[in-house]
Amino acid sequence: MAERLPNHMAEATESFAKTNPLEEYKYAYWKGNIQTETISNTASKVREKIAPFRFKLAARQIAKELQLSPGNKVLELGSGLGLLGKEIRDEIDGEVNYFGIELAYQSAKVSGEQGILESQANVLDLPFADNTFDALVTTDVLEHIKDNDRVTSEMLRVLKPGGKAFVVIADPSEARFKEIHDHIDRTNYRSDVKYWEDLFNKKGLKVLSKNSEKYRKRDWRKIFNLPFLVKLKNKPGFACAFNPVNRPGTYIIEKPVDSSK
Repeated sequence: MAERLPNHMAEATESFAKTNPLEEYKYAYWKGNIQTETISNTASKVREKIAPFRFKLAARQIAKELQLSPGNKVLELGSGLGLLGKEIRDEIDGEVNYFGIELAYQSAKVSGEQGILESQANVLDLPFADNTFDALVTTDVLEHIKDNDRVTSEMLRVLKPGGKAFVVIADPSEARFKEIHDHIDRTNYRSDVKYWEDLFNKKGLKVLSKNSEKYRKRDWRKIFNLPFLVKLKNKPGFACAFNPVNRPGTYIIEKPVDSSK
C-alpha cells in the first residue's frame, strides 16, 4: 500500500496552493494543456500522441536501472502532470510509494490523480526528513534551477545511504537547448556534462560513469547533425520522437553507504 502524506504536510501543501496559485506548467504532455511558448499546435498534437509511449519506455529503463521493488520509497523532483510517475508505478504494479514535488499547483493536483503522493513545494527546500528515499528521479528540471548547489544538497540529504538517482538534465549540446528561454548554460561551452559530474561528486553523490554512459550512447538524435538533416534538428516534433532518457545529460548517481549526511 502506498503511504499517504502526513496530515500536517497535506494541510500545509493545500494552504500553500490556495495562497500561491503559481503559473501553470509550460511543458505538459496532456490534452488541453500542451501549448508552450515554443511549440506549434501541430507539434503539440504529435507530442500528445507520442508521449505515453515515450514515458512507458523511459519508465521501464528507470525502474530497471534503479532496481525498484515493492515497498520502495521514490521521489520525483518536478513531477509535472504525473505521466512518468504513473508509468514507473505501473512497472512495479503500483506497489512503490511514489512521491512527487511540483511547483505549479494545477499540475501537482493532476499528478495526484495519477496515484502519486504529490506535494506542491520547492526542490530547494524539500519537505522530507533526511535519509527518506530509496530512489530519486528527475528529468528536465535541474537545467532550470539557478541554485544548483542547494538542489544537489537536498538530493543528497533525502536519499538513503546506498540510494540511487536517475537524473536527466538538458544539455547545451542538444539542438533545442537554447530554444527554451529559461535553460541555464552553466559553462558557456558545448556541453555541461563535466560540470554536473564534478558538482555531484563534490557534494558527495557518486556518479556511476558506466551506467550513465550507456544512455548517452543511445542518443540517436545525433543523426540530425548530418548535413542533409541539420535543418530538422530544431523541429520540436522530431525532438519528442526519441526516448527521453537516452540523452547526453543522463546521470546515474548514488549516495555512498558510508555517507554521514
